[in-house]
Amino acid sequence: MPHDLLILGASTRAAAFSAVRCGLHPHCADYFADRDLAAICPVARINPEDAASQFVAFAETQPPSAWIYTGGFENHPAWVDRIADRHRLWGMDAATLRAVRDPVRVAGVLHQAGIPCPAVRLDSRGLTRDGSWLVKPLNSGGGRGIEPLTDENEGYSASHYLQQWIDGPCFSALFVGDRLAAHLVGVTRQWIGIEGSPFLYRGSIGPWPIDATLASRLRLLGDRLASAFGLVGWFGVDYVLHNGNPWPVEINPRYTASLEIHELASGRSLLAMHRRACEGNSDQGNRLAATDSPPPPMIAKLTLYAQQRLIAPEIVADDNEPDGPFAVKSIADVPWPGTCFECGDPVMTILAAGADLTSCQARLGRLERKWRRRLGLVTEGPTTAGL
Repeated sequence: MPHDLLILGASTRAAAFSAVRCGLHPHCADYFADRDLAAICPVARINPEDAASQFVAFAETQPPSAWIYTGGFENHPAWVDRIADRHRLWGMDAATLRAVRDPVRVAGVLHQAGIPCPAVRLDSRGLTRDGSWLVKPLNSGGGRGIEPLTDENEGYSASHYLQQWIDGPCFSALFVGDRLAAHLVGVTRQWIGIEGSPFLYRGSIGPWPIDATLASRLRLLGDRLASAFGLVGWFGVDYVLHNGNPWPVEINPRYTASLEIHELASGRSLLAMHRRACEGNSDQGNRLAATDSPPPPMIAKLTLYAQQRLIAPEIVADDNEPDGPFAVKSIADVPWPGTCFECGDPVMTILAAGADLTSCQARLGRLERKWRRRLGLVTEGPTTAGL
């Protein structure tokens, strides 16, 4: 069957399942070509060392269609420009990416609107080295490469910037924009950090309950970003909750890791909402078709990272796995047997559902312990308890 949606990015599995839930037939290219992705659609594996030429070359061999990108592409607007010459883009164009991924410009827009946000600097002169400032890559992704400013990393390169450290728990808000305003889909709580990478994204749980005051502040934040930068379709805002205010620390203008949680929890296709916004039909944005059976109200996902060099064994899910487009399967992003992972590489994702936070988190903990044993990840990672 011919595809009607091209999906490109570092990892495309979650977005491909979103496409299937929307009744589309995706064709993907990413760095992993995971086993469960290959089971639902064609997928090409891209070498990260030659990603620019391979993504563009792959796209040019495919018949014209709609296309979306996932994580990583927001750092490469030139790739987006090239591919959008042939395929119809559902998402932010290259000019929008260049603007909204400029941390100085984003901070200026929010400051002018009176919205709390961390201070941003391009040089460290006059800044303290006591952990109150972070060194962050301009081409960031998933929290990799972020570290506190110290005397040891004084000589950071021009590819980095400095952002004020804000104390508080980490969350992510998901929006769908129409270039003038934004619809708040929901919020997830984030797990952050592994040994040697203190700000690495580990996982999320949600939809996280928020009160009316915080919801209003998030809507103002989303509306201001959408109108200032012309954001269209889904975008995420990672924020730190500090003194009751959401302090945005990163804008992700593409498919986000938390989006899968909102789809599974709601039983609704968010790709349909994204598509309508990108095609200029955002007035229909809230008309999402629910599935027949009520979904569990709390979903969690957690990435398992290699703690040493690892060769993936044969990984088979248990026999009692649920089925269906909105089923919460216990494992995802399943590698092929024999895949080699180096320390710090993402190996697999586990997911859990529960009637509430406590039961969902307890199930996730049991699954994490089970799959750590099966994969030989004998060293316990940071706990997911205590939210």
